[in-house]
Amino acid sequence: MLSNLIQNLLLVWKFPRWRWALLTAVLSDALGFGVVLFPPVQWLLDAVTAIVIFVVLGFRWPLLVALAVEAVPGLQLFPTWTLVVLALAATETESSLARKGARRGDGAGRRMDRSSSDSN
Repeated sequence: MLSNLIQNLLLVWKFPRWRWALLTAVLSDALGFGVVLFPPVQWLLDAVTAIVIFVVLGFRWPLLVALAVEAVPGLQLFPTWTLVVLALAATETESSLARKGARRGDGAGRRMDRSSSDSN
């Protein structure tokens, strides 16, 4: 099971949108430590992070859960955004990545489709 999760993480790393989502999440969590004493700035940071990740990955329910957790005082120090993006990435499958990549016009999705059809 752990090997499947690691394999899925390595698979999604090939897609630029997942790299952008992870970079956004890590930056948000890192900046969140610096603005924890300024709640309005923290809320703005979380709102911008949520919007960027929604634009990059599309709507996913776990992202709303992460936003709710970030709104709870004291839990803001927990790297919620990073963990949620990693969890979403780890649960992606090759077929769902190919479908979403082809639908979004992502070049990596088309490359994956060609490589899987070449092997048949």
